[in-house]
Formats: sequence, structure tokens, C-alpha cells
Amino acid sequence: MLQQVKSSDMIAETLRADICLNRDIEDGMLHEVALAQRFGVSRTPVRQALQRLAYERMIAVKSGVGSVITPLDGSKRADDICAAVAIIEAVAKCASAHAAPPSQFMSVVGILGIMDISQLDRAEDFFETRAGLLTALAEMIENPILSDAFRAAYWRLIRWTVRDHAAASGPQIDHLRELLQSAARAMKHGTLAEGFAQIATIEGRLCQPS
Repeated sequence: MLQQVKSSDMIAETLRADICLNRDIEDGMLHEVALAQRFGVSRTPVRQALQRLAYERMIAVKSGVGSVITPLDGSKRADDICAAVAIIEAVAKCASAHAAPPSQFMSVVGILGIMDISQLDRAEDFFETRAGLLTALAEMIENPILSDAFRAAYWRLIRWTVRDHAAASGPQIDHLRELLQSAARAMKHGTLAEGFAQIATIEGRLCQPS
């Protein structure tokens, strides 16, 4: 079925969901020609999207083989999550020491509201809520280098949480709710830096074996 998705960013967004939710990928590979047909575009934006996913370690581009989805390796779980937490801590250190703008506080509150009307026991809803949080947080990071690094590392963390959600949804939902509530409180009564520091502390708990 032809999907009218034109930009490389939108293609990458769709493919991330496919990978995290383990859907629409039969052989563990992403084929440029098939993807170009699927999205109704040339191979150029597809190639750009795949390059982005490779940077995020969602896929590995292998010469003579193609783009292969990177499997989750349990022995690397703690390293992946702790790397994301370390970047969040760096963001906190570089963030403004002034009160967080109301718009930033409200963006987190808005995601809490979405949680209340979503069926978070469904993997799709949980993923979309996690992805929405990533987007909201990335837009708060002024340093473009840190923002880019945050996005890449946090997507890896999200992929792990979706996998853990499939095994036991309750703990992941509770974790996400606590994360959002704590971040919202920190941003309402303190600074953006304090908000990111709180997020780093709570996400850091995921470094422990699931």
C-alpha cells in the first residue's frame, strides 16, 4: 500500500515505530527500493532516513548486504540506558538556571494528560507517549549538538522500554507516569536544569536489570 510520506524525517519516524514495535519487517532488513515504493518517494530521502537510523544504532548498514535491524542485546542494555542517562545529565548541567518557561512546563503536563486518555497497556500507545516525551524534551535543549546526541541515545532507551513493556506493561507505565510527574513538578517550581536532572535520576533506575 502506497503511503504518502515525503520527508526523510517522516520516513525515519515511521521506521522507528516499526522497529520498536517489531512490525512490518519480515526479514530483519530494510530494503531501499521497497521502502521507496512504500512511501512513494525516490531513494534519496529513504537513504537519508536510513543514515539517521544507523546513527541511532537502530540499524547497521552492511556492505553487500544492506540495512539490517540491530537486535537488542541483553548484555548491552545497561550500557545503552546509562549512556542516555549520562547525556541527560549533561543536558541538565548545560540547561538554563532560570525558571522554566511556562510553555515547557505545559508540554510535559500535556503528555501527562495524554496518558490519562491512552490505553498504555497497548504497545502502540505506550510508544507514542514515550516518543512524544522525547520530542518535547529535545525541543527544550538549546545546544544543537546535545539535542542531536540526546535524540539518538534516548531512542535507544525507548526501544528498551518498549521491549520491557511487552514483558510487563505495569512497571513501565508506572515508571513513565512518575517520570512525567516529577519532571513537571521540577519545571513548575524550579528550573529547566532541575527538570532534566530529575529525569536523569528516574531514568537511571532503568539501568538495573529488568
